[in-house]
Amino acid sequence: MFVRALCVSGLFAALVATSAAGADYSAGRAPASIERAQHGHRMAGLPRELKIMWRKEEHPRLKAMPKEERKGWLRRQWQTMTETQRHRKIAELQAKWNALPENVRQALLEKKREKREARRMGRTEGAKSEEAPPHIH
Repeated sequence: MFVRALCVSGLFAALVATSAAGADYSAGRAPASIERAQHGHRMAGLPRELKIMWRKEEHPRLKAMPKEERKGWLRRQWQTMTETQRHRKIAELQAKWNALPENVRQALLEKKREKREARRMGRTEGAKSEEAPPHIH
């Protein structure tokens, strides 16, 4: 009986200690989306479907730019916007997204997913071919 009580109290103490350690860690660190926004790595707060709409909207302008200038242009635009401008842009893009028929929305998301998977597969295949030793015949 004493051993069982000791085991239960030890287990309880371990659970309390791990939950307290997790709370301390999460309290001292901002969520990843906020950290990205603070460092300006991504257009934080803009969902994938709205990024798709913005790219479609800006496509003609981006194609007219030189390739070096085009890379990161949307991100730079997002970073230069004020909070009010960002909220307006999000509302505008969300209205355009909602106006699309469901099948068009699904097709755009599927196309984006396929491109992402193709890039991911290209990276892994490229890494495998670099790691493989040359065949000697």
